[in-house]
Amino acid sequence: MDLRMMKRFLLLAAFAAMTVCAYAQDVKCDIVNAGTRRFLEEVDYADDPEYTVSFAKEYRDSLGATDKPLPVTISWKDANASLVRVSMSSTFENAFDVQVDTTYAEVYNLVPGVKYYYNVLDGQGSVLLSGDVTPVGPMRMINGITENVRDLGGWAADGGHIVYGKLYRGARLSRRMSDRAKEIFLKDLGIDVDLDLRGIKESEAHVGPGIEGVEYLKVPVEKNLGRGTGNTQELYQQAIRAIIGWLGEGKTVYFHCAGGADRTGTLAFLIEALVGVSESDLSKDYELTTFARTNTRLRNFRATEKETHILYETITHLRKFGWPEVTDIRALAYNWATTRHSEDVDPLTPEEIALLRSYLVE
Repeated sequence: MDLRMMKRFLLLAAFAAMTVCAYAQDVKCDIVNAGTRRFLEEVDYADDPEYTVSFAKEYRDSLGATDKPLPVTISWKDANASLVRVSMSSTFENAFDVQVDTTYAEVYNLVPGVKYYYNVLDGQGSVLLSGDVTPVGPMRMINGITENVRDLGGWAADGGHIVYGKLYRGARLSRRMSDRAKEIFLKDLGIDVDLDLRGIKESEAHVGPGIEGVEYLKVPVEKNLGRGTGNTQELYQQAIRAIIGWLGEGKTVYFHCAGGADRTGTLAFLIEALVGVSESDLSKDYELTTFARTNTRLRNFRATEKETHILYETITHLRKFGWPEVTDIRALAYNWATTRHSEDVDPLTPEEIALLRSYLVE
């Protein structure tokens, strides 16, 4: 078989696989970009505690890693379809509808590892096609709200993994969000709380909620935990305490700064460390922001006169709380969280951290 025929064969095979994925039973469909999946599965930073190595930019530039998820594509032959109804239940309880485009529909933001059932309906509500599909992937990236949004669920942690659908991280919410974006935020994801980390800058002094219908709290932290002035450390502690309270009330939280990179990345790092995510995975979650458009957040970046190294300086700061006797970054984060940094704010207690773990890890 010559090269041209081989390429044609591979294309046909790929199309056939996609078609089978569309309407066979017990089908699994990847929802993570191939380059991103390879980054998550191949990279291991365990042997680099000095943060001198990073592979994120290589995966973005060479393999096209991106923060954009892949949809689950449901397709059919009958052009009379009107919508697709999807549910986690075979009896279609709590179902949601997806608009169609002639003979296919793209479904985003499904939870990895969960089987979904679907019916393709015509304009009169008759079922043209039924099936089920299970989205798979090491990460749940969110489409349709703003950039750099992802579920914190899926990371391996002490005793299991972080549960999906509890905490979301991302960029600022625009007050000009489309109705569909608001529907994704409020209905599809069921987010109850908007935790805004902006406000420390003069340009952010008047920022407010980006979407109506959710509880809103502003905790104006600086991006750099190690060099932050004033009450930066206490504010990060307060943000974690607020999240623990909301999770205890059964609420789902979206936390963000402007681009979802520095302040958001620092808070995510601290939370994940406290629930037992490995140091290698902590770096990878931080670096995933590199795959969102022009953002570049590499673990081996060192400070310059114009820029600060957010992650490295966070690590350097946390090592003030026990290193070198304590080398595990998770234990150092625990020591930081339970240390009083001012007379005005109580540190997190061991009981609060235990609650955080019980709410997030399954």
